[in-house]
Amino acid sequence: MAHLHYIEVLAFIAICAVFVANAFKIRVPHFWRVFLLTDSCILGLYLIWDYWAISKRNWYFDSHQILNFSIIPKVPIEEILFFIIVPLTTILTYKALLKLLKWESDRT
Repeated sequence: MAHLHYIEVLAFIAICAVFVANAFKIRVPHFWRVFLLTDSCILGLYLIWDYWAISKRNWYFDSHQILNFSIIPKVPIEEILFFIIVPLTTILTYKALLKLLKWESDRT
């Protein structure tokens, strides 16, 4: 079961994101297109950097803690998911804080 460690952490973060979105009634479709466009740029840059760092052996992933499935050679699927899930969770948390502190209206 050790090969699921990274994916378990990502699943926990994703569940937290769903909880935050529901608890604060954040409408995800409202910012979905902007998020996808922005995250695509970030994803591209960081995945190129990851690929380079892994190729130069400056960075690695423990093969015992990942699924060993890659869309991009040498870059595990968990790393791709990381760059999608974590930014989305960060934005949802930010929007929840804006609502909590009453800095933003209910139209999020």
